[in-house]
Amino acid sequence: MRSNDTTSLSEEALAFPQCEHCAYDFRTDEGERGCHYYECPSLPEELDVWCPTCRYNFMVHDGNPDCGDPPDCDFAVNTAPGRVEALDEWLALQGR
Repeated sequence: MRSNDTTSLSEEALAFPQCEHCAYDFRTDEGERGCHYYECPSLPEELDVWCPTCRYNFMVHDGNPDCGDPPDCDFAVNTAPGRVEALDEWLALQGR
């Protein structure tokens, strides 16, 4: 997603602030969420690495994908890789 050291994230994703009291680690899918929601309610879609059908986490490869192991549905093949890359880029910009 990067080219010539410039970010390719949307303005919405770039501006996404993790809540001040949130200890959730997007890279490991661990930690206490300050809002106590199952998933971050303000996370831009571009950074959402969870399958919308089976909730498989493509960032940490965790869950039970409905489409097979390894996951091979349309989301797994066409959407998830870009979102994992975008989340990696966002985390790097946050210094993590």
